[in-house]
Amino acid sequence: ARYASNSEGIRRTFEGSSLETIKHMVAAGMGVTLVPRLSVPEDALAPTERRRKSDEPHIRYLPIHEEDGISPPTRRVVLAWRRSFTRYEAIAALRNAVYACPLPGVQRLSQ
Repeated sequence: ARYASNSEGIRRTFEGSSLETIKHMVAAGMGVTLVPRLSVPEDALAPTERRRKSDEPHIRYLPIHEEDGISPPTRRVVLAWRRSFTRYEAIAALRNAVYACPLPGVQRLSQ
């Protein structure tokens, strides 16, 4: 845990290095977090009556929607490799595999 003082007193901030660790911290009641849409189980955002019991009964996912022209947080993910890497075919195969996957919540910028 990390402690930071501010005008309201001491505030505890917990950090984790993996999404699963962070989800378990939330399930244990240690706070809230933002997670990428790709890490959310497919049925977790369905209306309550259609949700099946998931492996995460203590976690509730709420999507961030645009309101009043404010966009939800986004991030850009890119594929990068060393110039000296000689197996371009492997890079191309990985790129093509990613492009072929239907990823919920993902908007591709270019090919």
